[in-house]
Amino acid sequence: AELTTLLLLLLLLLPLLLLVHWFVSTMATSSSSSKRQAAAAAVVGVSAVVALGCLIQRARKQASREPLRIRLLFGSTTGNSEKWARQLSQQLQSSLSTSGAKVVVVLEDLKQFVFDSLLESNKQYREVVLVLLSTEAEGKPPQSCAHFCELLHDHVHDFRVGKTALSHLHFAVLGFGSSDYEAAGHYCTAALKVDEDLGALSGKRLMPVARVSDTMDGDSQVSPWTDRLLEILASLQRGERITTHDTANAVLDLADGEASDSEESTSAGSPDGERPGSDVEDAAESCGGSVLQNKGRSAPREMVTKRHREQLVKEGYKIIGSHSAVKLCRWTKHQLRGRGGCYKHSFYGITSYQCMEATPSLACANKCVFCWRHHKNPTGTEWRWKMDDPVDIVTQGVEQHQKMINEARGIPGVKPERLQQAMMPRHCALSLVGEPIMYPRINELVDELHRRRISTFMVTNAQFPEAMDALHPVTQLYISVDAGTKEGLKEIDRPIFSDYWDRYLASMKALARKQQRTTYRLTLVKDRNMSEAEGYAKLVALGQPDFIEIKSVTFCGESKASNLTICNVPWHEEVKTFAEAMLAAEGLEQDYELACEHQHSCIVLIANKKFKIDGQWHTWINYDRFHELVDSGEPFTAMDYSAPTPEWALYGSKEQGFDPEERRVFHNRTKRKAAAGELSEAQLRQYPVNPADT
Repeated sequence: AELTTLLLLLLLLLPLLLLVHWFVSTMATSSSSSKRQAAAAAVVGVSAVVALGCLIQRARKQASREPLRIRLLFGSTTGNSEKWARQLSQQLQSSLSTSGAKVVVVLEDLKQFVFDSLLESNKQYREVVLVLLSTEAEGKPPQSCAHFCELLHDHVHDFRVGKTALSHLHFAVLGFGSSDYEAAGHYCTAALKVDEDLGALSGKRLMPVARVSDTMDGDSQVSPWTDRLLEILASLQRGERITTHDTANAVLDLADGEASDSEESTSAGSPDGERPGSDVEDAAESCGGSVLQNKGRSAPREMVTKRHREQLVKEGYKIIGSHSAVKLCRWTKHQLRGRGGCYKHSFYGITSYQCMEATPSLACANKCVFCWRHHKNPTGTEWRWKMDDPVDIVTQGVEQHQKMINEARGIPGVKPERLQQAMMPRHCALSLVGEPIMYPRINELVDELHRRRISTFMVTNAQFPEAMDALHPVTQLYISVDAGTKEGLKEIDRPIFSDYWDRYLASMKALARKQQRTTYRLTLVKDRNMSEAEGYAKLVALGQPDFIEIKSVTFCGESKASNLTICNVPWHEEVKTFAEAMLAAEGLEQDYELACEHQHSCIVLIANKKFKIDGQWHTWINYDRFHELVDSGEPFTAMDYSAPTPEWALYGSKEQGFDPEERRVFHNRTKRKAAAGELSEAQLRQYPVNPADT
């Protein structure tokens, strides 16, 4: 490039020197008219030389626009990073192709990516690699691209690989994860490691590695980062000097607009590599979004982002305010038609068509593998959001529930008298999604429900023991007991808290201090947590629950957020076998006994023998009596509002928990398969009668 510049200068200087020599000679020997002609000719000549120089400089500048090949690599589990990679690909092509220089954008899934191609230097293009990477549980990369991450890391530590193996390329990394896992050290760690390894092999870092949190709207985080990236790439394309970021310590958190541990800058545009106002701090400011931890904010943000809201509404949720929701349970619709009630109807005597399923907090502190919401709700470990009034939540929740009941009016077979009664909810299952007990004003909400004579069944995920201690009496308080060991809990619940096991055990102890009805709820996942019957039994002594519900996991279809399949769903017989094995361990059968079952839901109930009064089980609830006790303000216990359990709900009954007042209806597909002999013996054993005979 320097030799070419020298030659161009000589070509320009030669005619200029000749022109000057002629002009001087003419002025010295010629007449005045000739001198005027010579002066005019000199002016024209100089102008021509200057114009020629400008044309050459313009051509040289055009020639200096280097062709770019941008390899856009993504590693995704749920499709989030893939979505952003495809969007970025379109933006790169439309933005950079207008400059006149050749730009090649290649979108590649790391699942099929050939790693060795990363090491090959292409002399025709200036290489840029952009990596968009998600993070799975415990900070691991998605399984689809784990091989790429391992190979990259191995190359860093392989003495046979030169430390400048990637010096031919520029790169930038964008990670996707949840800032709620930062305390546990798992916030976009897969992306951080890839960024570090690319830099360790002498790749030129265009921008600090950036992190996008799913706790906030993605577009408000990704868009500023993309804008900054396009500026840098445009400068690179123009052949301008780029000052790369040489350390892997700087991290740009797009969720809070902060760059941490960053002193060097990534600037572009000026010949000396400095560009006022474009250092890392400014880049962080331009890329800033809202702060999950409320850093520097005067007002808290709303819990539910636009993306969360769209996904939940699409699945039938009615969002209340900024953090609550209700949804109509399928059992509510079933019993409106006289087709049976849920397991709470069989075990505790609720009226399913008068039950409202709700939550005052869509956020949760776990990301369970069996989550039936496929992690479309927010996550968090403490309340840092805008807070709605509890009375408003209840009022709007009831109104939305009534609207959904009214919409069921057109469902064939709905009983008019039940539809009318359903307009007045009498029970509230605070277990819809998320963690209800996270809501700081949960006691006021519970009190408002009780004031309206609505009973409360609250489920907590055993991560907030202090909130459990402070909780006012509820009709029945649950904790989810999803594993019998620390390792099992980590695998199944994927908790955000780093001290999740201590919180788990403390929540059980808090449950033991409650005087009202308490319940352990076990969700069985075949090949995941069904080999821990003895471990579960050991935990019973800590919480001393009145009841232990053992249910089969509900399969909600395949999801990129979980690798569970229908094969992980145990049969009702397997649930019963597990319950019997658990009872036989740790001497549980001395104080507990199998009391009820609901075959339709693949669930059984183990109850403390104190509820077996004079040989008859009293697992049902006297709801009127419960409200009287609450109104009295005096201490009361679970035994004070118990009621007799009907024979058809008992464990081992011929009805298997199905109310004989209701009508069992089988799906037409099931009846056809049964009639054609396409159902196995194991499947037929799950029904009280052969579906073909109905």
